Amino acid sequence: MLVFGLSIFSVDAIAQTAAKRMFFSDFTNGSVLFNDGTKTAAMLNYDTFEEQMIFKNGNEIMALASPELISIIKINDHVFEWLEGDIFLEKIDNPSVLIYKRNRNQLISKGKGTAFGGVSNTSSVQPVNNLPRGYDKQGTELSVNEDFELMPDNLYYTKAKTGFRSLASSKQFCKAFGGDKKDVTKYIQTNKMNLQNVDDVLQLIEYCTNNR
Repeated sequence: MLVFGLSIFSVDAIAQTAAKRMFFSDFTNGSVLFNDGTKTAAMLNYDTFEEQMIFKNGNEIMALASPELISIIKINDHVFEWLEGDIFLEKIDNPSVLIYKRNRNQLISKGKGTAFGGVSNTSSVQPVNNLPRGYDKQGTELSVNEDFELMPDNLYYTKAKTGFRSLASSKQFCKAFGGDKKDVTKYIQTNKMNLQNVDDVLQLIEYCTNNR
């Protein structure tokens, strides 16, 4: 049986942001395998803003308690493994290499509302941190005069004996897969690679592996 977490929000309250925040379009039947070998089923989803695995408990949404006790979570064809805190990584099982994706979104301000319903640009786009995040965190209401959107801010990882390693820089790619840092940096710049894109990440891993 699932270890219940604390209630974080009602089903009705989550409806407005669910389409953009949630990994799946709706809560989906999945299985949770614990480190001790026990297994349970639940209606699960992953909140990419909160970065936590959640499940339906009647009319409430609950966060999984003690995620460090979980070995893997399977939802449809997707497999998730625990990273740290409440964060789970999605397993990307490519034929040539195994990597993990950290699915996350940041709340970004698009600008202030104008008198005639338009939006004026802010001087710079900044993440907004005042939306309540999690059942144990404080937050304030967002201004109704400002327009916001969730923007992808994904990260990728590889797995070693010591745990997960982030793949967010040429240095980290070289450390995990080989290659010269300056050469890899130039390759990223020349090919205008986006390290939040799985195809670019896999291409860079192949390049590092072939040039070590």
